[in-house]
Amino acid sequence: MTAKSDEVKQARWSLIQQTFDKVCNVPNYSDFRSNTFCVIAHLGLQLIAKEEGLLNGEDWHNPECNEKLLEKVKAFLIKHNK
Repeated sequence: MTAKSDEVKQARWSLIQQTFDKVCNVPNYSDFRSNTFCVIAHLGLQLIAKEEGLLNGEDWHNPECNEKLLEKVKAFLIKHNK
């Protein structure tokens, strides 16, 4: 049973990392906030993100805040990917 549990944990972390990579790789035609919204919506978590105010604030329009925002997005993904 432990092996199965470890496999599930590994799969979960793999999904989180793949999703986070999509957030980090912003296409040229998109901006950081829009790309993040699309990735979160793909997971069906857009309403939760809205309730928590994940995509609100002026920081999304300031490239200097990207690192802080990436940490916030990663914490959100870890919290809600089960």
